[in-house]
Amino acid sequence: MRRRERAEVLADVAERVALWNEFRTDDFQDRVARLVNGAREHWRVRGELPAPGADPMFDALLSLSEVGDSSPIAVRDACAEALRESEPREAGAA
Repeated sequence: MRRRERAEVLADVAERVALWNEFRTDDFQDRVARLVNGAREHWRVRGELPAPGADPMFDALLSLSEVGDSSPIAVRDACAEALRESEPREAGAA
């Protein structure tokens, strides 16, 4: 899967989690974990997932699951970071 497609998956997951975060239900944490676990398969190459720190988009995806039991503000911030990471990079940008 190409970077652009992974970016779309990351943005979709971040948007869903952000919406769910606004109207939390008792199963919020479980729903986020299931969504992230399903989405991470888009990063699997030859049976392997990226190592921590190897792919910033993958790290942003996993962070959504890690903050699932945190405050709504922490989840909001993780969603915002994931959306920023999913944005196209300009040529020559650091």
